Amino acid sequence: MATEVVVPMLGITVERGKIVEWLKKEGDSVEKGEIIFIVEVEKATTEVESPATGILAKILVGEGVEVPVLTVVGVITEPGEELPAKYREPEVLAGEEKAEGEATSSATPEAKASAAPRDVGGAVKAMPAARNLARSKGIDLEAITGTGPGGTILVRDVEAALKGASRPAQKVSTLAARLAEKEGVSLEGIQGSGVRGRVMRADVEARIQKEAAPGLGKVIPMSTMRKVIARRMSESASTAPHIYFFTDIAMDPILDFRKEILPDFEKKYGLRPSINDFLIKAVAMNILEFPILNATVKEEEIHILPEVNVCLAVALSDGLIVPAIANADRAGLVDITKQRKDLVDRALAGRLSIEELERGTFTISSLAQYDITYFTAILNPPQSGILTVGKTREELTPEKGDIKVVKVATFGLGVDHRIVDGAVAADFLQNLKAKLERPMFTFLNL
Repeated sequence: MATEVVVPMLGITVERGKIVEWLKKEGDSVEKGEIIFIVEVEKATTEVESPATGILAKILVGEGVEVPVLTVVGVITEPGEELPAKYREPEVLAGEEKAEGEATSSATPEAKASAAPRDVGGAVKAMPAARNLARSKGIDLEAITGTGPGGTILVRDVEAALKGASRPAQKVSTLAARLAEKEGVSLEGIQGSGVRGRVMRADVEARIQKEAAPGLGKVIPMSTMRKVIARRMSESASTAPHIYFFTDIAMDPILDFRKEILPDFEKKYGLRPSINDFLIKAVAMNILEFPILNATVKEEEIHILPEVNVCLAVALSDGLIVPAIANADRAGLVDITKQRKDLVDRALAGRLSIEELERGTFTISSLAQYDITYFTAILNPPQSGILTVGKTREELTPEKGDIKVVKVATFGLGVDHRIVDGAVAADFLQNLKAKLERPMFTFLNL
């Protein structure tokens, strides 16, 4: 019995997904649980498994097409089973014909009716627009290797033949290739952030922004990630009334504590915990005392979340991403260090899953590496709290009739005032200050 392949539900806020790459072609055998295609949603790419064992009999949605979640994108049949009639006629949506936000092909209705890949001369398969272009330019389709589903020849294949150019050696998504050609950007040297080093549209957008010389009056198009950030931050700022609190925390105790344990820690575990790792654990422990900071608003109810997953903001070339350390309240420093390193590495490579991006319950955003004393941050929706960390600076302070140089950093706490009152937020920050200024006690059992 035929089994439908769909774009799965990829998180409560994800409504659409874009087919990045089919790892199998029509007619290939597939095993249940085997990765058969890759879908891109907002800030992440996700590998999708086959729901059944059999033959990938039909690809209904080609690479580069964005569709709603739960859309049927392919059909798997049992060996020898005939493809159900309802799947024989529908046009295959292909990235060269229908891409995100772009108009459909200008092919005539008659051409569109034959848009499904068909044998030409018993062998060659081509999309209508590609066939029309080849015919108008006198190009022999027999000499072109198709790169679409099932070897179908696409417009870009014909255009490449016209230019006498070969396709880039590295793997490139459909939309990335089209954007690079449109903007006249070379794909050479671009480090792909997609699965298996695939060059994604965001990578090309980052190259465009990097190469664009700044200047007054210049119009810079938003990248996909920037659009997502703009939308989510606008929603957060307009729906959650923000209120901010700040305090200075003496950093000498935690810095000295880290320095003291680092040699033995590194020797025993092969890991170098950063100050952020200590901070993540301290915040998670603090949340256990103030669970209202681990809450979200749903209609007219406040839901205190059952897990403490602390996000750490990671800056990318094209925006910001906030993967979450899972169960940070129960995790030891070793586990937190491992998770943080793995998440940051994969965030920079574009390999995070939707779950890792959406499971967060509280966020830490640090600009300690910059000459920024303090700053405010917009809540990461639907969370109720975000902690900001400024640079560690030296200050003079009186101590027992003398003047002492101490290291200090300004911490800020932004909260959703619908959920968290000012006094509670102030207590949370004061308790965190006490934990970081007494690390021997705080991290005694870690």
